[in-house]
Amino acid sequence: MTKITSITLNIPDSLVNRAIELSVHLKRQPEDIMVEWMTQGAEQFVIPPVDADLVEVATLPLYTIGHSNLSIEEFIEMLTSHRISVLVDVRSVPASNYSPHFNRAALERFLKDEGIAYRFAGDFLGGRPNDPSVYANQAVPDKTTKREDFLELVQYEAVMKTERYLKGLHGLLQIVQEQMRYDQHVAIMCSEGNPLECHRHHLIARSLIDPKVKPEGITSNVQVYHILRNKGLELVHPQVFEEGPKQQQLL
Repeated sequence: MTKITSITLNIPDSLVNRAIELSVHLKRQPEDIMVEWMTQGAEQFVIPPVDADLVEVATLPLYTIGHSNLSIEEFIEMLTSHRISVLVDVRSVPASNYSPHFNRAALERFLKDEGIAYRFAGDFLGGRPNDPSVYANQAVPDKTTKREDFLELVQYEAVMKTERYLKGLHGLLQIVQEQMRYDQHVAIMCSEGNPLECHRHHLIARSLIDPKVKPEGITSNVQVYHILRNKGLELVHPQVFEEGPKQQQLL
């Protein structure tokens, strides 16, 4: 019987890049990850779960995206290019007057066709909460309130401390952790294309990475990436919040 002492494998660049990216989060060598995949009989698009103990100590990647006036095809392509397996909708009102394909029912249907799960969290993580205690005048603004007036009333740091928001934040991190076990990613979505003009940056991202306001009980090490219109990524650094929260567009 001939003894095989070595095997040469032609591994696709896409699989190598996935192993390299995952190695950063799990603090393991890419080669070890690929060997584990092959040992378990994994194929390129069927990656087995990563050990849960490793996931718990790893950095959790969270992506954000704004649909703006994108076509559904452009939007889906942006998601798939970053292996987004779950989209969490953080709009207070999950509808669009200008782009009906981003209305909740239509969007959920389009995502399902592409194998992407849809979750609605606007009731917990939306930018227009119904809690009067988070507004300067202790009253929820009515629908006729102008946007600039609304932004003068809502208090970001007060929102971060509410039980409802914290429940939503913990639920979001649980989804991120679950998807990471399969080397897949989670993105939160709002309507504003520019993340710097959206509550997904100034409220959600800040509460996860800014040590000055990070709520007690949020112990996970999270890295937030904004998906840009050119499909590029922008890593959010805590230093960008040093001037304090800015009252930007909340939807």
